[in-house]
Amino acid sequence: MSDKRCSAALKMEIQSQVECYREKDGNVVFNRTVMVIRGKDNEFFWAATKLKLHETSTLDLEKLDKIAINLETVRPLYSAQLLRAPTPVPQDSYIKEPSLIDYKENLTEESIITKLILHEIEALELLRKHPHPNIVEYRGCVVTDGRISGLCLAKYKMTLYERMEAGTPFDKHLFLEGVDRGIRHLHSLGIVHNDINPSNIMFDEMDRPVIIDFDCWQQNGQELGIKMGTTDWLIEGAEFALFENDIFSLSKIKNFLFASSSRKPLTKSTSAAANASKALTPATAQIGGPQDALDSIGKTPESHVEGGKPNTTTPPPAKSCKRTEKQTSLGSI
Repeated sequence: MSDKRCSAALKMEIQSQVECYREKDGNVVFNRTVMVIRGKDNEFFWAATKLKLHETSTLDLEKLDKIAINLETVRPLYSAQLLRAPTPVPQDSYIKEPSLIDYKENLTEESIITKLILHEIEALELLRKHPHPNIVEYRGCVVTDGRISGLCLAKYKMTLYERMEAGTPFDKHLFLEGVDRGIRHLHSLGIVHNDINPSNIMFDEMDRPVIIDFDCWQQNGQELGIKMGTTDWLIEGAEFALFENDIFSLSKIKNFLFASSSRKPLTKSTSAAANASKALTPATAQIGGPQDALDSIGKTPESHVEGGKPNTTTPPPAKSCKRTEKQTSLGSI
């Protein structure tokens, strides 16, 4: 390796980043960009800047104020009651690692990041006992030094959002029916996904839809949890996990599939206040109502499955995105 390549390999690099917005005078305005930085020795740091995503390439990461991330605080202890991923991990697997973006705001003994991991595992453990071709395949926890360092999931081709952007043809009616079947299976188990959107539906090798990312899930009737779905893809002002949340999102997926003008960047929301502040897009009104998508498909619900009740991403590789923050949770950079 040349000296130039060695030097590049030793530089800090941005592993993930997200634009954060807040409410101000009734408007949603840019607040900051937060990022996770990988260090020269494979250590991780949290940082924030007033620059937008397209400007962060100019940052001198060495000079940026950073907080070292203690991985033990974001990796929960492994319990033998949980399925452990095979060793070595199968090549056709995707490892979902903890998201470290929220690290600074959650410096507590039991971090929110840790809670989210265990929360998602709870859903995945139930789903592996009741598998479905339109639901992500869970292969167990990846364990490092006695702690859960990732979730082993089947690897899929691409997200619906990526497929629509690429313009590669597929049977949209059949795809929508598959999403509907997956949602009905979740509901038969009492699970509300709460974050059905084009980045959380992937294609398998047979071009079937596969629903992924269960960190927003809750049991039907519970209050929404720490993560609350994606703005404009969840019912405006939603406070509880109800089956109608997913039915509404399915109607949005239908519109996304058949109305090309509806394809726009997704906006993440992590607070009820942020959710309530976002008006529905014009595309939503064109559908008529949450039930329309299901009525057009005409499927009957899957039979109820008895068993344990649940409690509150293979996701595509981490990518830059946007989200909304509560103003009260923001600190100075």
